[in-house]
Amino acid sequence: MIEIKQLLVRISVLIIFIMLISCSFLNDDELPPIYFAESPIPISTSITRPTIPAPTPIPTTVPATPIPVSVSADDLIYEANRIMTSVYSYRYSLEADVFMDAGGIVLPVNMIGNGVTQEELGNNYFATELFGILSETYYVQDGNEIFSKHDTLDTWQEFPGTPIGIIPVDFWQNVGIKLLDLEFNYSDNGHSIYGNVVTLISNDSEASSLLEILGVTNTENIILENLNLQIDISKNNFYVDSIRASFTILNGGQFASEVIGLPSLSGVGAAETLIEIKFTNFDQIQIIDGIQ
Repeated sequence: MIEIKQLLVRISVLIIFIMLISCSFLNDDELPPIYFAESPIPISTSITRPTIPAPTPIPTTVPATPIPVSVSADDLIYEANRIMTSVYSYRYSLEADVFMDAGGIVLPVNMIGNGVTQEELGNNYFATELFGILSETYYVQDGNEIFSKHDTLDTWQEFPGTPIGIIPVDFWQNVGIKLLDLEFNYSDNGHSIYGNVVTLISNDSEASSLLEILGVTNTENIILENLNLQIDISKNNFYVDSIRASFTILNGGQFASEVIGLPSLSGVGAAETLIEIKFTNFDQIQIIDGIQ
């Protein structure tokens, strides 16, 4: 039995030896090809983008709206009165429109003027337009002396009394101060508190002194109605920047006859009047031309 097993082992070793020898004689090129399956490998195309957190907003500091200091209209008028009575010089421009009722027909009279004042000297220009006819007059003031030259004349003449439509050199010691003595209140206009200008309003019937600007010497005979007077005061220096007024002159015929110098209009009715005066260039050296 043992001999049979040994024989089988020897035969197996011989077979393996023969196979090894036969494989060594084979050419590499004759090896059978090896094939691979070409199944595509799935690649994920979805790219997960990283989530970038939104930047945290930086809080901005908003300046608080300044709360206006409570100043009464009387205090502002007091300061404006004090400043304006001491002004050295200024320029002004004036516009006035008068609409007179002539039996249902409105007759407009337009007036414009401008001038410069320095101490007791002044140069002024004033023009009126009625029925399309323009009349112009130039004035030179030297204290209480006033000289005028009409556009149709070449010579200067001394002017008696108060000319219509010019600001006299003592305006802020006389008529202007009368206006500042009236009763005023704050305007409802928003800029009157938060802007650079404070607007004060008045409906004081004593404001008829404003008519002195238009040459009315006896304001007691002029009856005003529906008065609305506004004064703009600069918050920085308390200068009066402008004066605006609207009112009705009930006895418009008397105004047209005595002031404008049109006696033919003495029979007209009420006259609606608008006036605006602007002041600039305070306390600056002005050039005053004398009589040439």
